[in-house]
Amino acid sequence: MKAHLYAFFALLLVSIAGCGPAFLADVTLMNAHIAQFEGDSLYYVYGHVAVRDGKILSIVPYREGENDVPSAEDSVDLQGAYLYPGFIDAHAHFLGQGLAMNSVNLWGAKSWEECVSRVEVFIAEHPEKEVIRGRGWDQNDWPGAQYPSNEALVGLSNKPIVLSRIDGHAVVANNVALELSYIDGTSHIEGGEVLLRPDGQPTGVLIDNAEGLLNVAQVSEPERIQALLDAQARCYSLGLTSVHDAGLATEDIDLIDRLQQEGRLTIPLYVMVSESPEAIQLWKTRGPLKTNLLEVHSFKFYSDGALGSRGALLRQPYQDRHDHYGLPIRTYDYMQNAAGEVALMGWQMNTHAIGDSANHSMLKIYRRHAPAAGRWRIEHAQIVSAEDRNLFGGPQEILPSVQPSHATSDMDWAVERLGAQRMPNAYAYAELRKAAGGVLPLGTDFPVEEVNPLYTLYAATARKALDGHPASGFQMENALSRAQALKGMTHDAAYAAFQEEELGAIKFGYWANFTIFTKDLMDCPMEDIPTMPVQQTWVHGVSVYSSTTNN
Repeated sequence: MKAHLYAFFALLLVSIAGCGPAFLADVTLMNAHIAQFEGDSLYYVYGHVAVRDGKILSIVPYREGENDVPSAEDSVDLQGAYLYPGFIDAHAHFLGQGLAMNSVNLWGAKSWEECVSRVEVFIAEHPEKEVIRGRGWDQNDWPGAQYPSNEALVGLSNKPIVLSRIDGHAVVANNVALELSYIDGTSHIEGGEVLLRPDGQPTGVLIDNAEGLLNVAQVSEPERIQALLDAQARCYSLGLTSVHDAGLATEDIDLIDRLQQEGRLTIPLYVMVSESPEAIQLWKTRGPLKTNLLEVHSFKFYSDGALGSRGALLRQPYQDRHDHYGLPIRTYDYMQNAAGEVALMGWQMNTHAIGDSANHSMLKIYRRHAPAAGRWRIEHAQIVSAEDRNLFGGPQEILPSVQPSHATSDMDWAVERLGAQRMPNAYAYAELRKAAGGVLPLGTDFPVEEVNPLYTLYAATARKALDGHPASGFQMENALSRAQALKGMTHDAAYAAFQEEELGAIKFGYWANFTIFTKDLMDCPMEDIPTMPVQQTWVHGVSVYSSTTNN
């Protein structure tokens, strides 16, 4: 503990020396337990944090009997609350979350019939919608676990209906949408499936690249603006201070930049460009983008689909579909050529890879093309063969970027897809962290999972679903400690975006981004974590959410 205090007094001296005699903060957050990382440990220093121009000006440990509060134009007494580095979601779909909030909510539906009923209600409540969109269905939660068919959608509307599976890797579309898109029993696309009825006609279910066959009206700009603002409000209320959006079109990135410049959107975003040959050439010309709120210098690729829709690319066939290995979204040659282009640009390559075959291929490509300290990321790294895990880390700093809630969402049916023999290679977060040199950025993949970052903390450490099952936890040998998980949600997420000198810690000169709770996340009962309310959220030195004023 003495070492901790010496370090803070040294920091205090540096801070004050840099400020000069006219030291004055914009705001001081007083009387807080200030979280600090030391390796894989987290400790607290009780004291005050002064902020000026959106950044941390000084951290002053409390000294009894002394007037140690830095002078400031404003002050907030946190009365002993716990001040953490602002939580960062290292893999999410920020715009997608807002769009989902304004579409048919199919999460938690226990049958296809329940989904159809929700669609019917939504249509009645939203007659202005040109296209009826929904998201969240999961056939694994239904009796029989079979894909739906679109017959029940006939007659609900003469407008296109497009309902996305929970992971976004499959949709069910009504006949109106299929006919507008000229999709029939002969339609085919590499890296996707159009499921057919016995009579050879489409069921309406389109998997992975087959979704791209749909040609219906796009979401309007006013709808996208509202979606972005709704997603921001949701994130702030749950303590998120920054988000890595895992794949956006250039027009959406430009919209975000415009809204941030106008002051309407204030959340910092690290955005990956949705790759295509055209997008790569465009950004090669434009170059990277960096403002105080937006960074763009990475591409998002897809190597395979999702396990739940049997699109994840496996080295051995699916246990519950013996002739099927999954779907390669992009060919190996395409990925290898693209990796060479991205490396020449000096950009980061971030690739969705869930199955062990997809991970095997991408790690080989990364090892061949990633530059030193390139921090190229494997997004999800869900099923990785033991011998391939050693390809993470190294001089190239190849990173696994994972979502702990996926493990607890999938655990009840994943063994049916993989078989027991492959389960030790699945969701092996502690092993992946070790392989990557102790760095494991954590996210949620929202709206696939809930936005709440505390669900991430709970899933990573307790390895249980929110209802507490299984009682002994799921594959607990790969659980993280609370400090490791919190580091993954702060420092490691910042590191994965080359922002570790700006975000992810409470240090002099860093952005004043804080997530504040009244209880100690390190010591509270494990079962209390998912329901812990956020007291305050701060971004760039401004309070953007307070439980006392926003409720």
